[in-house]
Amino acid sequence: MIGFPSKIKKNNTYFNVGKLAILIIIAALALAACGGGEPTATPVPEEAEAAPTEAPEEEEAAPTEAPEEEAEEMAEPTAPRVALTSPTQPSYVETIYGPIKYGPEFGLNMTADDFTIFDSHATATQSALAGQADIVGGSLVSHLLVREAGEDFKVFCSFINLDDFVIAGRNGVTEVEQLFDPDVRVAVDSPGGAAEIILNAMLQGAGTGQTVADIPNQNILESSGLRTSAFVADEVDATVIHLGQFNQAAEEVPDAVIITTLYGDAPVFIKEAYAAPADWLDENLDTATAFCASVIKASRELSSDFDLFLSAVDEYVGEPPDEATLQEIFDLVSQYEFWPADGGLDPEAVTFMAEMAVTAGVLEEVPDPADVVDRRPIEGALELLESQ
Repeated sequence: MIGFPSKIKKNNTYFNVGKLAILIIIAALALAACGGGEPTATPVPEEAEAAPTEAPEEEEAAPTEAPEEEAEEMAEPTAPRVALTSPTQPSYVETIYGPIKYGPEFGLNMTADDFTIFDSHATATQSALAGQADIVGGSLVSHLLVREAGEDFKVFCSFINLDDFVIAGRNGVTEVEQLFDPDVRVAVDSPGGAAEIILNAMLQGAGTGQTVADIPNQNILESSGLRTSAFVADEVDATVIHLGQFNQAAEEVPDAVIITTLYGDAPVFIKEAYAAPADWLDENLDTATAFCASVIKASRELSSDFDLFLSAVDEYVGEPPDEATLQEIFDLVSQYEFWPADGGLDPEAVTFMAEMAVTAGVLEEVPDPADVVDRRPIEGALELLESQ
C-alpha cells in the first residue's frame, strides 16, 4: 500500500475507465475465483482422532476464561485497508484525518499506510474484490453501479454530501448552455464517477433538461487534477473541478470564470461514501463502526475549528491552496454542511442520487435504499459518540 507520512502520495498511474471497465473487472475476478477448484479439507491426524476425549475430573472444573486484559485485546477492532478513489482535498480532509487522529478513541489504530489512493473508482473496487482492500471510499453512484453489476457491496457511512465543485469556463464560455455546443471542449469524469454525477446535478439545478451524456464534445479525465491541468493548458474550454483548483488555475487563465456551483444548485446530494463487501461488514462490524465514528467525530471537530482544519489540510493534503482559499472552503463546509455530522445516507437522498443516475443512463433502475445501505455502523457510531 502507498503511505503518506506527512503529505499524501498518490498513485502515479491514471486510469480512464467507466461503467464498462467496472463490469469487465468484476467479470474477470469472478472467472478467476471459479478456476481455483473446491478447497480441500485438512485431514485430522489419526492420533488426534484416537485420543481419549475425557478430561480428568479436576480439569473439567478448571476455569476456561482468558485473562481480562487478553480478552480486551481480542475485542479491539482491526485496522482496515482503505482504498480511496482520489487524492484527498481540503473539502474532505476528514476522510483520512478522522480514522488516524480519532480512531484510537474507539479502539482503532490506523496510520497513513492503511490508505491507498487511486484515481479511479473501478481500480479501487478491483482492489477490494481481489482481497487487497477492505473498504472503498468513493462516489455513492459508483458503489450503486458495482451492486447493480452483481457484487454484494453495502454502503455504510457517508463522508461528504456536498462539495466545493464548480463548473469552470474559459475562452468565452460563461453559460451552462454553452457546454452543449459542439465546438466547446468539455472535460468530464467517466460514467458513474463522482464528478460526472456532480455535473449532472448542476445541470439539473440549472434547469437545462439535459445530462452529461448530451454534451457533444467530451474529454473524459477521471482525476480533478488532470481536468485542472487540461483547463490551464487550454486543452478544454470548460470542466468541473474543486474551488481551490479553480482559484489556482485562474492565476494562469485570466478569463477563467465560475459558471455554477454544486453547493449552490444541488442542496440534496450525497457525493461520496464508504462501502465494503457485505460479508466483510458482517464479520467486522466493530471495525466498521469504529471507523465510521472516527470520521463523524472529525466532521464535527474540523468544521467548527478553522485552525484545526488548517492543521489537518497541511498534514494530509498535497499542495494545499492558500489560506484565503482554505478560509473560503471552510466557510462553505460549515454553511452548507458538506460533512454529515450524523453519518448521513438518508433514504430520500440515496433515492435522489439513484434516480439522477438512472436519468443519466448510468444505472438501469433505482434500488431500494434498505438493500444498498447497511446502517448498523452508523447507528453504532452515534452510540459510541454519545457515550464519550
